[in-house]
Amino acid sequence: MPLWEKDDPRRKELVSRRPPSADDVADWVKKVYEDGRNRLNKHNEQKQIFIKSITSISSSYSEIAANAALVLIGVASSLLDRQLAVQAETFEKEGGFTERLYRVRQQKYRKQI
Repeated sequence: MPLWEKDDPRRKELVSRRPPSADDVADWVKKVYEDGRNRLNKHNEQKQIFIKSITSISSSYSEIAANAALVLIGVASSLLDRQLAVQAETFEKEGGFTERLYRVRQQKYRKQI
């Protein structure tokens, strides 16, 4: 199956939609697939060409679904990378949990004296 290029409009559309659930992604895949089929059917009617096989249709559905999954995996990976970078920076500046807990306890102890 062909892999979508980074500037593929379907890729950009999916990312901009920010689908909140797997069902929303499945609905989007179905819509993209049906839109493509409708365009193909319209084009075929104009040129009197018929769809050759159901296999080519199902593979294009598979292509859309697989690429959608890859796009979302890429988005998730990017977000996780950013989160890890922020956590590393925070750790360097503020220390780990134990160090922060110690500071909080020391401040509380000092206020009691």
